[in-house]
Amino acid sequence: MPRFERILFPVDFSERSRAAAPFVLSMAQRYKAKVVALHVLQPPPPLYGGMNIVYDEVYDFEGIQADLRVELEKFAGAELPRVDVTCLVETGDPAAVIAEYAENEGMNLIAMPTHGYGTFRRALLGSVTAKVLHDSKVPVWTAAHAPEPSHRAHPQPRQILCAIGLKPESSHTLEFAINLAADCGATVEAIHVAPEGEVAPASQEGRLHELLVEAARSRVAKIQETAGGPDVETVVNGGSVAHMVRTVALEKRSDLVVVGRGCEKGAIMGRLRSNTYAIVRESPCPVLSV
Repeated sequence: MPRFERILFPVDFSERSRAAAPFVLSMAQRYKAKVVALHVLQPPPPLYGGMNIVYDEVYDFEGIQADLRVELEKFAGAELPRVDVTCLVETGDPAAVIAEYAENEGMNLIAMPTHGYGTFRRALLGSVTAKVLHDSKVPVWTAAHAPEPSHRAHPQPRQILCAIGLKPESSHTLEFAINLAADCGATVEAIHVAPEGEVAPASQEGRLHELLVEAARSRVAKIQETAGGPDVETVVNGGSVAHMVRTVALEKRSDLVVVGRGCEKGAIMGRLRSNTYAIVRESPCPVLSV
């Protein structure tokens, strides 16, 4: 059962941070959660290059942090009213600070925007977001990366799309989505995509695709049975995982996509986990990676 009692909200004061705030506010109010608004001040590159410079004599870090804390408190007061918010400003590598703080302080959720604009925005996630997704064991909520969704996701999910693979851990992902839907009063739908390359070309493609879909339906049904809860409508299709998740999310007007990130850090990544970054990039609505 999702219990987001402590939410870490990294804030960089960008428009994307402000756009993510209503979703953080909704989750905090729903779970009566405490929110930690965290801004990470990244030192200039030479600090990592071994240069023998006394930075405290060059940069007034204490003064900068104090000014940033004031700005962070203004941000929290405006964007997260009637919520228990602690404002912190730390110094270091942003992704490392975020992941370490979440683990050390027992946070239940990291909620953060994504970045990446221009021609290559579909090829790149913000480096901080990508590293947090890779390193953190805590569930990570990411705002919609695509700038041109055809609908606006509601801060309280009403339609949840759960993207699952066919690995044993998929039952945990689906169970998480079902319980979250129960908390929110939302409906949940599961999607499994057979990745490109699993279907043979030419004349055999159609028949093999049919067999693959039927096999997948059977295995998804077993995952759903293991997860328990109400019946969940299931979509099974072939093709690009991220593209199909995006397509179904648009068709169903999903407010949230739930996706599993696979095994423990260091283990061999499952196929769906290897597509997590692409799903986050392409999704027209926020993604919760568990």
